[in-house]
Amino acid sequence: MNFTFWVKMLGPHLAALVRAIASMSGQTVTVVAESDFSIKLKAKGLSEPDCSPARVLIGPTDTEINRIIEAGNNPFSVHFINGLPGITLNRRVLRRLSKSRGLVGLLSEGSDNQGIKGLTRWARYCIDRYTLGRNLDFTLAMGQLGVRWFQSVGYDSSRIFPFAYVAESPVIASEHGIENKMDDSFRILYLGQIIDRKDGVTAIRALSKLTATNWRLDVVGDGPDLPRWKKTAAEFGLAELVQFRPAIANREIGNLFRHADLLLLPSKWDGWGAVVNEALMYGIPVVCSDRCGAADLLREPWRGSVFKAGSVESLQCVLQDWIKRGSNHESSSRISQWSSAIEAPKVAHYLIEIVEYIRNGGQRPSPPWY
Repeated sequence: MNFTFWVKMLGPHLAALVRAIASMSGQTVTVVAESDFSIKLKAKGLSEPDCSPARVLIGPTDTEINRIIEAGNNPFSVHFINGLPGITLNRRVLRRLSKSRGLVGLLSEGSDNQGIKGLTRWARYCIDRYTLGRNLDFTLAMGQLGVRWFQSVGYDSSRIFPFAYVAESPVIASEHGIENKMDDSFRILYLGQIIDRKDGVTAIRALSKLTATNWRLDVVGDGPDLPRWKKTAAEFGLAELVQFRPAIANREIGNLFRHADLLLLPSKWDGWGAVVNEALMYGIPVVCSDRCGAADLLREPWRGSVFKAGSVESLQCVLQDWIKRGSNHESSSRISQWSSAIEAPKVAHYLIEIVEYIRNGGQRPSPPWY
């Protein structure tokens, strides 16, 4: 089969999947990006994605777009549109693909439906559904959060499939890494942007309500909300228990995970949250809010817990339980073994199963992480 991924930017969360498909016998893959790898992503320490042996085309001309679409105008071609709102390339391409004999699928996160802005987003997606979405053969939605979103805006439930972003395989950390566990405290790790949407304030407030003090929170990242997070920690008397440090290169995160007991992602909203994948692949359980798409990966209690977004009490209860359990090497090993279910080869196989199901029917495929 011939697979073409149409994306806004050549980013890190599809590269491993693209490589896995392109490495399969009889499969060819092309990635067409509106723009190159973002300078902002490089500044965060992320490496430029490696999609080889797939072909990559960045900033295509109209002639190149037409050539790709014409080459894929056959029953053995599948086009994936990665998102619609605000992505000029994908809107242009989808209209042209409506006449193609190949399959066309949407690969997308859901969207935040809270407040007036949420209502506006919902209305826009509803319009897109009836103007552009009618040309789609199926939708790959990020987690059950994404599934519910696309159902709510009118997409056919029978053709919506829960999907996941794929993280790169773990880098084995050096025993002499930058991070060392100096005591027996329960180490909680937050790794990401320091912005309001990630809701570190709720996390710190929840930690302040714990009776136990045998824990430490390591906050690794940069962003405009950093002063507020630091101020909250100081106000609640947690300055010695919450450590802040700047973002580090992606290749160094293994040293952080190697000494972490739990990853915390307390977001008010995250369409996915690939750091959850990364933690699980290192054998680290995760606590995240119910408004993170990646909560779909925590369907078993030994992999992690989900709390109600924005609720100090809900997060307090969950953290209290994990701190009480303490470090557990047996559980970590179990998570590491299971994590092959979210690695590129199995997710690639699941994607191909979806394509075959849309074409030929049969038994509906189930995500490998279920």
